[in-house]
Amino acid sequence: MAKSQTARSIVDSALNLPSQKRNAFVEDACEGDTHLKQDVLVLLSQSDNQIPTDAAENAKSMIGEQVGPYKIEGIIGAGGMGMIHKAKDSRLDRYVALKCLPPHLTVNNQNRERFLNEAKAVSRLDHANICTLYDIGETDDKQLYIAMPFYDGYTLDKRMCNGPMPLDDTIAICLQISEGLHAAHNSGIVHRDIKPANVIVTSENVVKVLDFGVAKISGVNLTSTGVSLGTVAYMSPEQLCSEKIDARTDIWALGIMFYEMLVGERPYKGDQAPAIIHSVLYADRPNLSLPDHLPKALNLIIDKALARAVEDRYPSLIEFMADLRKISNNETIAPHSPKNDDRAFDPNAPTKETIVYFEQRTIDDLTKELTKHVGPMAPVLISKAIKISTSMEELCLKLDEHLPSDGVRQQIRQRFATSTSSSNMTAEQPTATRLTLTETQLQCVSSVTTSFIGPIGKLLVNRYSKKSQSADELCQLLAEHVDDVADRTKLVSKIKECF
Repeated sequence: MAKSQTARSIVDSALNLPSQKRNAFVEDACEGDTHLKQDVLVLLSQSDNQIPTDAAENAKSMIGEQVGPYKIEGIIGAGGMGMIHKAKDSRLDRYVALKCLPPHLTVNNQNRERFLNEAKAVSRLDHANICTLYDIGETDDKQLYIAMPFYDGYTLDKRMCNGPMPLDDTIAICLQISEGLHAAHNSGIVHRDIKPANVIVTSENVVKVLDFGVAKISGVNLTSTGVSLGTVAYMSPEQLCSEKIDARTDIWALGIMFYEMLVGERPYKGDQAPAIIHSVLYADRPNLSLPDHLPKALNLIIDKALARAVEDRYPSLIEFMADLRKISNNETIAPHSPKNDDRAFDPNAPTKETIVYFEQRTIDDLTKELTKHVGPMAPVLISKAIKISTSMEELCLKLDEHLPSDGVRQQIRQRFATSTSSSNMTAEQPTATRLTLTETQLQCVSSVTTSFIGPIGKLLVNRYSKKSQSADELCQLLAEHVDDVADRTKLVSKIKECF
C-alpha cells in the first residue's frame, strides 16, 4: 500500500477513537516509522482543526448513516460551511468529501434558491486546479448537502506551519493556485476567501483550490462578529471596507500567501481581527523586503500584488503568473509604477461625500407600500436605493424599475417623492467644532457598533468620531454600514443611549 494511503488509513481509524486514545494508537500503527508518523499527525491535526467538541460528537454520531446515495464512513474536518465527512458513493463506488450544510444557510426559500444558483455556477468550473462539486442533494429532513472529490493530501496551512518554504516549491504552488483562480475569473466567479486552509496539495503534488463560492454563499464578511482570524488575515482593503470586489481581490489574498510562504509570517500582523484590519487599512505599510538569499525581483511582485489601491495591482493573474515564471527563468521584471500613493488611509482626512438621512417612519411606510407590489424583496430594494439617493424624490425614481405599472409608480411618487423627511449633511466642514467623546462614551459606541457590524466597527467609530460634529452625524455615518433598515434604526437608538 502506498505511504499516503497507509497514512490516510491510520488517520481514518484514529478519528473513530476517543481523542485520549489516538496517540497510543498512532504509535502502534506506525511501527516506528517516524516519517509515516509525521504524515499521520499532520493529517490528524488537519482533521481535528477548529472542530468544536459538540460539533465533533455530532459528526461522529453520523458515521454509518446514509445521506442520499452516500454512506458516511469518517470525519475529514471542519470547513467553511460546516462539518466535512468522508463518505462512499454507492452508485459509482468512490469516496467523496460530503458537507451537510448548516440550517441557517437555507432557512428560507430565498436563501435556498441563492445557494442553489451559486452552487450551479461553481459546479460548472472544470479545471485541474479546482475542487469542483460532484453533486448536491437534500436529506429527508430538508437539509442540503454537497459532494466533492475526496483527496489524499494536506491543506497548505499545515505545510506552512513548518516555516518558510523553498522558492521553487512556493512558485510551483502559486502557479497552480493562479491557474485555477484564473479559470474561475474567466467564468465570472471570484473566490473571495483565498487562504492556505482553502488549498490542498494532493499526494501527487497537484494543487486544488477548495470552497469556491462558499464565501458568497455563506456571507463571509465583516458583519459577522465571529469571522475567523484566518479569513480576515487575507482580506483585501476593499473587502474590509465592504466595497466592490473583482479578480484583483483574490490577487491580494494570493499575494499575502506568497509572502507568507517565502518568509514564514504574514506581512500584516495582529493577534485579533481588529488589529489586522487596522494594520491593513490604517497603519503605515510594513517593510515587506524579503530575506537576502531570495531574488530582489520578488519584492516587485509582492509590491504589485499587495498594492492598497485596486487599480495598482496586477490587472489579472496572467501578468502575475508571467512574473513568477520570469523569476524561475532569471529574467528581468519591469518595475512597479503605482498610480496612487500607497500610504495608509487617513482616518482624519475630510471627505466631500454627502450623507443623507431618511426619516425611519417614512421608510417604514414606503416599505409597507412597496411590499404590496414586489413582495418580500421590498426592504432589500429600498436599502440599496437609499445608498445612492440624495432625496426622497430620487429614492422613488430608483425604485421605479421594480414597480409593475405606471399607475403604481405615479401613486408612490405622489405619496412619498414630495416628502421632506430627508436631510443632507456634508462630512467636510473643517471650520466646525468636532465631536468630543469621553473614553466611556467611545467604548460604549464601539461596543454597540461592533455588535451590529463586526470587528471593523471599532475602527469605523475611531475614524468617524474624529470627523463628526455631533452625535447625530456619528450615528448616521455608522448606520451607512448596516444594510437592513430595521437594524439601522436599532443601531442608532442604542448608540444614542451611550451619550
